[in-house]
Amino acid sequence: MIIRPATVDDLEKLIAMGQALHDESPRYQGMAFKPAKLRALFEHLKGSVLAPGGCVFVAEREGEIVGMTVGLIVERWFSDERFLTDLTLYVKPEHRRGTTFMRLVRALEAWAKAEGIADMALGVSTEIHAERTVEAYEAMGYRLAGYTMVKRHGN
Repeated sequence: MIIRPATVDDLEKLIAMGQALHDESPRYQGMAFKPAKLRALFEHLKGSVLAPGGCVFVAEREGEIVGMTVGLIVERWFSDERFLTDLTLYVKPEHRRGTTFMRLVRALEAWAKAEGIADMALGVSTEIHAERTVEAYEAMGYRLAGYTMVKRHGN
C-alpha cells in the first residue's frame, strides 16, 4: 500500500468514498450529500490537490483507493497561530484492520511539519466506531481534548 497526494484524476473515486462515508455514518446519513460541493472543494485544492493551506492524501492498494484524508491549516479564532485540522479521514471497512488509518494520519503530520505547523487537532465526528478511533489516535500520541456535542432542531 502507498500513501500519496491525491490528484485531480482521483476526484470521482474520492467523491464515491465520500458517499460511502456519508452512508455509513450514523450522524451524516440523514443529511444531504452533494457531490458538487466536493468537486468545488477539490477544485479549490487543484493541481496535485495539495495547495497552500490544504491537502488531500489517499491510501492506494493495488490501484484501488482504500482510504483518504483532507487536512486544512487554519488560524485560531483568538490569535494568528495556525494549526492543522482535518475535514475527514475515512478508510473503507475492509481495510480498517491494518495500518491504513495510522499511515494517513502520519501523512497529515508530515505535511503539517513541512508547512511549519506543530499543533494538530484532528476530529472524530462521524460516529463511525468513535471509541476505536479515539483509541487509535491515543496510540499515536494524541490526547482527548474535548467532545463534539450535536443536536438537530426538533430533537
